[in-house]
Amino acid sequence: MSDDRTLVVTMGGQAQVVTFALDWLLAQGESIREVVVVHLSPGDARTSRALSQVAAEFSGDRYRGEPCRLRLVPIRRGSDRLADIRDEADADATWQTVYHLLASLKAQGHALHLCIAGGRRIMGLLTLSAAMLLCGHHDRVWHMYTPATFLERAQDGAIMHARPEDGVRLIQVPMVPWGAYF
Repeated sequence: MSDDRTLVVTMGGQAQVVTFALDWLLAQGESIREVVVVHLSPGDARTSRALSQVAAEFSGDRYRGEPCRLRLVPIRRGSDRLADIRDEADADATWQTVYHLLASLKAQGHALHLCIAGGRRIMGLLTLSAAMLLCGHHDRVWHMYTPATFLERAQDGAIMHARPEDGVRLIQVPMVPWGAYF
């Protein structure tokens, strides 16, 4: 396994959740070479705008001048992209999407950072559920703390990069990696 890690982020209509998480991890000395954004269908204007904002940050598979690939993973049920998670079938499709994504990344030997702060709350819960089955002790699950006053100013991607004094930080979510044991 290399020292490079992959960041997986759940995202809704707020693109800055991706860049805030990535910037914070890079500031901690992490080497991130790929960012995977799990999202609902870009059918609504907010998600479409957020996806465009994120893509603009990764021009030419680079982020802030360093090599870093962006991969967008829409949640699907069959061949249909989900616009929302409205019932148990949608929740199951979301879990399946995330589970297969994480299983694929782990099979390829990726060490993972998972930021579950963006998108519908259930996206984060389902990602944590899949991570508990697939991840090991070296993988990390994160939630994001953003002070309320800064959150208002950054709304809808108005600010894509937080400064240290803005107070944005990731909080590690305790997780029992059952997959490492069974």
